[in-house]
Amino acid sequence: MSAGPLVASGVGILLLVVTAYVLIGGTLATTEVMVEAQSNLAANQEVRMRTAIAIQNTTLDGTTLDVEVKNTGSEPVVEIPSIDVYLLSGGEPVYIPYGAGTNRWERGNITPDTVHPGELDPGETLTISVAYGEEINPAWVQVVTPNGVSSSAYIPTQP
Repeated sequence: MSAGPLVASGVGILLLVVTAYVLIGGTLATTEVMVEAQSNLAANQEVRMRTAIAIQNTTLDGTTLDVEVKNTGSEPVVEIPSIDVYLLSGGEPVYIPYGAGTNRWERGNITPDTVHPGELDPGETLTISVAYGEEINPAWVQVVTPNGVSSSAYIPTQP
């Protein structure tokens, strides 16, 4: 009996083992990535469920709108510059980005701000000042936190 078929069988078995090892390793790595993504999604959803804000008051003064936003949830809002502000003007939504200048919003005071200075902790109120141009006549405002929780309010007209 020659050694050719024996060597061929050995190489075939070796290739089957290597292929199975690669497939099982890839499957395990894919499963690990999926489990990690699922647990991150669940953690983010839990944080979102504990986040709540409410617009307490709006004050319109010429071309400046002051909005008082209270954290009514149990999760702090840490990334205040990442908050989105939208105004409704003439039936059209207008996105107001963070920063100084016209058609931008700036962070005002946080009251009381004793626990974590600079963060909107539960029970604290953030004042947002929106400086808008003459072309905008705001009738409604919406404030959206970085994790997607929002609150909106109509803006009373000036007397």
